[in-house]
Amino acid sequence: MSLSVPSSRVKEKCGITVSDYDATISNLIGEITPVVEFAIRGEHLADTGNTGLQATLKLGLTEVICGELLEQIAREPGALESVSIGDLALSPPPPQVWSTLAGLKRQGWARLRPFLKPDVAGVLATVLTGGSKIPEESGL
Repeated sequence: MSLSVPSSRVKEKCGITVSDYDATISNLIGEITPVVEFAIRGEHLADTGNTGLQATLKLGLTEVICGELLEQIAREPGALESVSIGDLALSPPPPQVWSTLAGLKRQGWARLRPFLKPDVAGVLATVLTGGSKIPEESGL
């Protein structure tokens, strides 16, 4: 069984009410879903009768996609710039807000971690804790 996340759920979770990001969201769903499915152990994907498990997997996938989307939006030109006109000042949210929003991706992977293949979970733990992304035994 494959996981699916509707674009409308991603928009809702990210607080997006316009259609400006529809193509980006669809592309991210198409790009990230197979990666997450590949990382999950087959017996968990196949256990379609366990609705709680499937809901957990879908929520984790949704959070990963939302986190990546919010990170992409933050990297858009002008997204983090301030503008002042007279007494009116428009500023982006403070870095703590962006890190919390981008933390959705980390939260999603953490939610999925118990269901991941062992080799994926080990690499992911290293990446999420800020360690080297290249395993030491690789010789690189």
